[in-house]
Amino acid sequence: MSPDDYDRLYAEARERPAFSNGTEGYGWMAANCDRCIHDKSARQGNDAQGCPLVLITLMGRTPAQFLDGPRDEEGRYGIADQYVCTEFRSEDDPDPEPRPIPTPPGQGELWPREPFEGRRMLTPLEPAAEGVTPC
Repeated sequence: MSPDDYDRLYAEARERPAFSNGTEGYGWMAANCDRCIHDKSARQGNDAQGCPLVLITLMGRTPAQFLDGPRDEEGRYGIADQYVCTEFRSEDDPDPEPRPIPTPPGQGELWPREPFEGRRMLTPLEPAAEGVTPC
């Protein structure tokens, strides 16, 4: 992910604010973005090379890479855990690039894994067409 991806990421983003107020947004970013390798350039004073997802949240949209974090039985969450960013890579990680889990020794494979690897995200269902009776 690079700042050049901004237009594509903006188009993929949901049309609702990621955070209800500045306290919530800055709290989440302090717990996540302040440790992520994608926003390291911005923390060093080069805002133009920072994470495009931060800019998308400041534009009032929720990036598709933000998945809902853990909730309790009443739907409450901690500010730092509100979302899980699929692009998060710790700057302390010696190899921040994601790697697929290797096939265990002795494990048979029906199909090669390569075409099926990558990021998977759920998409919202399309509304039912009028006149269709649910089962």
